[in-house]
Amino acid sequence: MPQASVRDVKDVLMWSKLSIRIKITLLTAVVFCIILALNFVFTIENAATIFIIADEAPVPINEQTMSLNFDFDYAQQAFRLSTFYIMVFFSIAGTFLIWWVSGKVLKPMKKFSNKIKEFDISKINEDINVVKSQDEIGDLQLAFNYMLKNIRDSYEKQRRFSQNAAHELKTPVAAIRANLEVLDMDEEPSVEDYKEFKKVVSRQIEAMNSIVQGLRLLSSGDSLNLTNFYPYKAVKDILFDLDSLIKTKDLEVNIDFDNEESVISADQILMKQAIFNVIHNAIRYSKDGGLVEIVLKKDVLGIKNYGVGIAEDSINKIFEPFYCVDKSRSKKLGGSGLGLAITKEILNAHGFDISVNSKEEEFTEFRICFN
Repeated sequence: MPQASVRDVKDVLMWSKLSIRIKITLLTAVVFCIILALNFVFTIENAATIFIIADEAPVPINEQTMSLNFDFDYAQQAFRLSTFYIMVFFSIAGTFLIWWVSGKVLKPMKKFSNKIKEFDISKINEDINVVKSQDEIGDLQLAFNYMLKNIRDSYEKQRRFSQNAAHELKTPVAAIRANLEVLDMDEEPSVEDYKEFKKVVSRQIEAMNSIVQGLRLLSSGDSLNLTNFYPYKAVKDILFDLDSLIKTKDLEVNIDFDNEESVISADQILMKQAIFNVIHNAIRYSKDGGLVEIVLKKDVLGIKNYGVGIAEDSINKIFEPFYCVDKSRSKKLGGSGLGLAITKEILNAHGFDISVNSKEEEFTEFRICFN
């Protein structure tokens, strides 16, 4: 890097370290000095027009006329010097005045800054209210308190999430431990007992794996790998994977796409997981022998099942992690309460939206909007 460039960088860094008060004072002083300097030059250049008394001009004094030897050069020099001193005085006085005024104006900012430095995370529930004005500094305080509110909400959400995760992981472990204790109580357990215990362990391990995978997806901060994603192909693959569950429940699945070649820009793995969760949910909660409809019209994918439905007071909660409309039924069907939460997070990351419409004991319809 050239030496001049290094010097420029250093100058910028030095300027950036100065306080706002010093910057305002310096800039105002420079502008003030430039104005006074221009005024000084203009005044001196026109000084001759001020002195209208010529050398040895007759001057009436007490009704008598006498001549004065007027030193024009000396008067002009004295005038210049006096003007210079006056301008220097006003420059210094103006600078100190600006320093004082800027200090008064920026005092609330200093108090606000000190309050932030002293801020204790344990008092995150308390807003900062040191600025009483409604100017830009007051707006800054409002913005900071709004940020604190978002942090509080996020912290509370993460706290509940951690508690729920710990609780959900305890459940499979407790089930395995309980069955192991029952097995130990039998002095001569049969082969069937061991097979039953193996089934319990396998089922609970699968439940724990589902929870861990869900936690990983929810906490993932990885960037999206956007490529061409074909919803129709993804739906066909998902239905193939769920074929055994569909046959077990004797369900009829109808697919209606207005364009089987429709394509969106999305992360292949994550978007397929999001759609899988909704379709899997629709199949699990359908009545045996019921109907599941999967429809794509323009950029909206609708997934509708006819079954137990969702209560109105639960509609806005179903996308929360670990929320289950019916906990006993969810555990019976193997749900962890993370599927729809994961779907919501994935769609939000893509800028897509999901909504739900349901009527108890009749139907539930999810609509994924891809635009």
